[in-house]
Amino acid sequence: MKALQGVEGHVEWVEEPSPACDVGQVRIRVAAAGLNRADLLQRAGLYPPPPGASKALGLECSGVVSEVGPGSSWQVGDRVCALLAGGGMAEEVVVDARHVLPVPEGLSLAEAAALPEVYSTAWLNLFQLAALKPGEKVLLHAGASGVGSAAIQLCKAFGNPCWVSVGSADRLAYCESLGAQGGVVRTDGIEALRDFGPFDVILDPVGANYVANNLKLLALDGRWVLIGLMGGREAQLDLAQVLAKRIQFLGSTLRSRNDQFKADLLSDLGQNVWPLFSEGRLSPQLARTFAIQDAEAAFAELATNQVSGKLVLVIDPSLT
Repeated sequence: MKALQGVEGHVEWVEEPSPACDVGQVRIRVAAAGLNRADLLQRAGLYPPPPGASKALGLECSGVVSEVGPGSSWQVGDRVCALLAGGGMAEEVVVDARHVLPVPEGLSLAEAAALPEVYSTAWLNLFQLAALKPGEKVLLHAGASGVGSAAIQLCKAFGNPCWVSVGSADRLAYCESLGAQGGVVRTDGIEALRDFGPFDVILDPVGANYVANNLKLLALDGRWVLIGLMGGREAQLDLAQVLAKRIQFLGSTLRSRNDQFKADLLSDLGQNVWPLFSEGRLSPQLARTFAIQDAEAAFAELATNQVSGKLVLVIDPSLT
């Protein structure tokens, strides 16, 4: 089979051995794969896959089940999407059957490829780790990103007013169209977010640049969930504010979690989130698709930090 590998800062569509399908696994003929910032980092050699995971790029995909290992309830021909530790940008992928969800009714396979990673990330960090309660206020940094787009919709669906920081006025309007109450353009300074706070939960993929303001913006008993380091990895932290406000500071990554953790997370998503797609309360924010032959262009576009929503690589157009 062919798969997309990151090689010295660029990508190559190369031949790889086809993986075996073992007990509890399914083989998926891949239709499309979502593109995430983790793929940019892996391509640059900065984010290697966990031990045992495929070295091919891609943390999520959609497609059609082509083989079912013993112990799985999936059927050949099922339209599915999957959360992966790697390998989604390939002609086929073998994955733990518990990490697979059905394509929501009414969605294309291209749209479904944009769901697993961002909705898993948003649900895990807001509703499981931060234990978000109805009515609590949320601040989403990088609100127009794939994770931000998912998080805004989940906040709206579960009764949590949210605000965002974004890179442009157009992206702020995009977030408001999804359900955000408002927000700021970061070049104008995120200090203005104090007009909307304090916030009970902050979802932060930025890190160092926003540390001082996050402390000021959090409410008493606030939860600050760090999921990325786009703004740097080192910062000074005023621990007196952490104590005074009883702030919980949580660092969170999903890719390196074990199979059982991901199985439980996907089960929770299937029960609480997936039905909302069929009800029209959630929707994939598919900004653009690229043919796999144009993967470099897709990576370049994501690297601009100007994408609102998700980019998807189409692997097999006959399926999408």
